[in-house]
This record gives sequence, structure tokens and C-alpha cells, in this order.
Amino acid sequence: MTTLSAQEMPLHKVFSDDYLFTIPAVQRPYSWTTDQAGELLDDLLQFIEENGITDTNVNQKQEPYFLGSIVLVKQDKPESEVLDGQQRLTTLTILLAVLRDTLGGEYAANIEAMILQKGNRILNKSDMYRLQLRKIDNEFFKNHIQINGSTSKLTSETSVKTDSQKAIRDNALFFIEKLNELNEETINSLPSVIATLCYLVIVSTPNFDSAFRIFTVLNDRGLDLMTSDIFKAKVIGDIEDNEREAYTQKWEDIEVSLGRDHFNKLFDHIRMIVQKRKGSANYKEEYNEIFSKISGCKFIDEYLIPYADVFQKITNYRAYYNDPEIVKILSLLNRIDNNDWIPPTMYFMKNYQYDHTTLIKFLSRLEVLAGVAMILRKNFNWRMSKYSQVLREMEQGKDLYSHESSLEVIDVDKKEVLEKLQGDVYSDLKDTARRYLLLRLDSLLTNGQPYYDHSVITVEHVLPQTPKSDSEWLKHFKNPEQYVHKLGNLVLLTRAKNSQARNYDFKKKKMSYFQSSNGVSSFALTSQVIQETEWTPDVLFSRQNKLIQLLKTAWRLDA
Repeated sequence: MTTLSAQEMPLHKVFSDDYLFTIPAVQRPYSWTTDQAGELLDDLLQFIEENGITDTNVNQKQEPYFLGSIVLVKQDKPESEVLDGQQRLTTLTILLAVLRDTLGGEYAANIEAMILQKGNRILNKSDMYRLQLRKIDNEFFKNHIQINGSTSKLTSETSVKTDSQKAIRDNALFFIEKLNELNEETINSLPSVIATLCYLVIVSTPNFDSAFRIFTVLNDRGLDLMTSDIFKAKVIGDIEDNEREAYTQKWEDIEVSLGRDHFNKLFDHIRMIVQKRKGSANYKEEYNEIFSKISGCKFIDEYLIPYADVFQKITNYRAYYNDPEIVKILSLLNRIDNNDWIPPTMYFMKNYQYDHTTLIKFLSRLEVLAGVAMILRKNFNWRMSKYSQVLREMEQGKDLYSHESSLEVIDVDKKEVLEKLQGDVYSDLKDTARRYLLLRLDSLLTNGQPYYDHSVITVEHVLPQTPKSDSEWLKHFKNPEQYVHKLGNLVLLTRAKNSQARNYDFKKKKMSYFQSSNGVSSFALTSQVIQETEWTPDVLFSRQNKLIQLLKTAWRLDA
């Protein structure tokens, strides 16, 4: 039977010679933001206020304040691997370090004892910090938090290399700012409250597998973990001890390169590639199914590393700066209002032998499918079914460009798209879909490579939605509601909408609203309109027919 212990313990015992905390490879990075750090400090301050605690009465009998539990792998020695509780232990250490450097004097010496375990020359023991983070962040944590006086040197310009380091820096600066707002008596009472009245429940077991099961149960009950955190716990946990550190380094290099949010998205895409179906709500079953087929080492070497590489190329398409055609198509695909097109693209780029021509051919066909699906508001289940079938056909080596391919848009959908293009595009399509449609048309009018990465892109009407009764617009448009939302009446702008300018008459509107300060527009689609001398129903429908024909050709919409 594996020994399992659980005991309540004040923080001065938690941060004592009884424990030397390390964060194992299976743990997620430190990720608490100033929101969580602020909540912890606010709770402590509220506890102090509600109990009338001061620096002089803090050691009198008071009700303890519980901070939750932590899960450790610990045997008889102080060395303890933290399976759950890193966020709290790290944030508490940051707060203690800031208090140490703020208060100074005798307070600093006493607080330092909770951060640093002093060495013993007689016993040949050197100084050791009581908490060691992941290897990639530990040096930063030591130099900017744990070393006496280091937090007072922190600024918002302090260089960071990972999301965790940024969180550590920001939380320390946040605590410094908040402590400066408190009165002296409250600040002086905080160290004693933290040390003697704040308790943690320490759950420890000497066996890693047992601790991992506890960790998994906590996750099943709602522990705030990302998908990649659970993957990491399983993948790294299954690797032999002599290889674990090397594979952890590979994992963390990718995590830093992509950033935490993108890293987590990568795992959703890999899951789709491996399982080729919509994911279930039960993450545990999903992972068990995947890793019953793929070992930890194989997953990192054959899935994580190569798929991370292509994922970065897909989402950071400027890597193809010397290939304008690929930049154009990827910049458009990244404007699709979902990411479901990414797994087939990742699979293609990892598993197919391709050159410029074959990559453009695949991306162009995929863009048609993704664009049509967005315009027709195909739901999540439809997209999952469609892209799963595409992945299966790719794995089976089927012809991706035949009429039977799942990449092919069916005739019924082609017909429906053409009908929508003739209708009231502005009111019938979602904002993201109509913006994408106009960007796609703009790309067809542009010989060079437009970078569609403006911070603001808005869809505006030429004929205003509500022309004034005495405006010139009504001379040409007797029933403006029949024209106003048509495709031919829409342009793109790189500015916020202006309720006053949008009602200008045509000549003034195109000169002062549709053009930038240098007299041009960022979009060929809008330049078309600027070149017109008047705006009438005939001009509008002539433009619309040309635009529809452009898309009809590019998307092969002839049913």
C-alpha cells in the first residue's frame, strides 16, 4: 500500500527546512496573472480587517486562514516535487519577497528565512532557495525575486523570455504598487499573518504514480489546467527517468517558441489529426485513447516537434516573405472565423512532399471550402465532419482534387453562395463573413501581395444606410433600401466608422472618407469606387456583377 498523508500546516512550517520544493517536468508553467495575485492579496487584507489584526495582536489566538491544498511527491527527505500547488507557492514567495524588500530591517531577516534555507559550513551545506521553478524560469525567479533586495530593482522593462517570467515580473510589480497604497500598520502585520495564520493542507505520497492519480482527480474536479498541461503530465510522466530531462527541454523549447496560448491550441489540432473526429467533452478518455497508441518519446519526436514547426509557419505566415502567393493565401485563411482548417493544413505540410505549386494548389482549394463554409454559416459539427473526412482521405492517399474529394464544394452549396452574393450581403452575412468576402475580392483585384493585418478593417456603404431626405443620393436611388446592402455598394476601410461622414454626398464622401490622408486607399476594392465620377444603380450593379464573376472564377462556383 502506498502511504498517503495529509496535514494542515502554517506557512512558516511549509517554508521551512522540512521542505525543499521543486517543480517537476509534468507541471504546467507558472501562469497566475495580476487578477489571481490580486485576489490572493485582497483576501488576506480582508481577513486582517475583519479580524481586527494588527502587528501587536497577530500572535494572539486567531482563527486560521486556509489557502487550500498542495500535492507533493515526498519521501523522508525535505526534497518535495510539487504536483499541484505551484501557482500558490510561487505567488506567496513573490509576495514575501516584496514584503522583505519593502520593510527591510528585522522584518527582512525573518522573511528571508521563509525564502532561503541557510547553509551550514560544518555540515558542508550551501544556501538553497526553498522553491525552485522549472529549469527554464528558475534563474529568472532567483535573480529577480528570491535574492535579497532584487524586487526593488524590477521595472516593467525588465527583460523576460517566457510567459511565466512575464507573469512573475508583473505580479511582483503589482504587489509593490498595492503595498505602497497600504498604511504602515497593515503592511507590518502582513508577514506575521502569512507565516502564522495562513495554512495549507499538505497532501504527500512517496510514489509519483500515486501523486499523479491525485493530480488527475483534482483536474477532473475542475482544476484550472489547459489541455497542454494534461498532455504534458501524461507524456513526460511516461518517459524513462534517464530521458525525461532531455524530452522536457524539447517540450519547453516549443512552449516558449509558440507562447502558452498557441501551444495549447497546437494540442487541439494534433488531437484532431490523430483522432480525425470531433473531440468529446471527456478529456481523460481522449488522452487515454491517444496515448494507448503513441508513446511519450514518439509523440514528442514525431508529432509535437514537426507539427509545432508547421503550425508556426501557418499562423506566422510572414516566414514566407519571399513567396507572395503563399503569404496572400495564408493571410486570408488566418482571417477565417474558425481554426478548423488548420489541422488538414498541418497534416499536408508535414506528410506530403510539396513545392510552391502543390502547396498553393492545396491551400487554394482549402480556402474555397473554408470561405464557402463561413459564408453559408456551416456549424461546428458540419465543419468537424467535413475536415475529419478530408484528413481520412489524406491518410488514405486519395486524390485531393478529384470531384469526389471532400475538399470539393458540392453543387448545392455553390448555388447557395451565388444566391447570397446577389442578395443583401451586408445584412445577410455575419460581420466576419462579409469582411472576409470583401478581403477575398480585394485580393483578386491586387497584383501584388496585400498584408491584411491592419488593426482596424471595417465594411462601409457607398450609398448610406439612411440618406437624408434632401441629399443628392435620393436623386438616383428612389428606393435606397433595395440597394444599400448589396455587394456592389460595399467597400473596405482601415478606420473606425464615422456616423457623420458616412452620410456625405458621393463626391465629398469618396474624397474625405474613403481615402487616407495621402489621397489613396489601402484596398483596390475601395479604389474602384474612388475612380467613379458618380454613384447610380447602374454603376452599383455593374460593379457587383464584375465582383461576383471574379469570385465565381476563383472559387469555381459554376455548378
